[in-house]
Amino acid sequence: MDFGLLHDYVLKVEPEKEKASRVRLIVKQQGKELICRKEGLNRLLDFIYGGDDHLIKGRLQLSKKKTAISIYINGDIVGTIEARAFADGLDKL
Repeated sequence: MDFGLLHDYVLKVEPEKEKASRVRLIVKQQGKELICRKEGLNRLLDFIYGGDDHLIKGRLQLSKKKTAISIYINGDIVGTIEARAFADGLDKL
């Protein structure tokens, strides 16, 4: 599943081949992969539905405020997606 972000950035979420309970979060710009992070599916769902405001430390970061999830690369925001759309996409994986 792909989510369009700002300045031609795209967040792609795909299942990890080795472990069904994990996904790959990939940020691309103009087709070039910039960052890839493997994350547990349950941890992502807990982040969406739970009380945590931040997930993932390092170059790729996710931050949640009410119903929106912001995506950051190296501390700079590259886009925002609706939490509901992100959850629906994870359910389809």
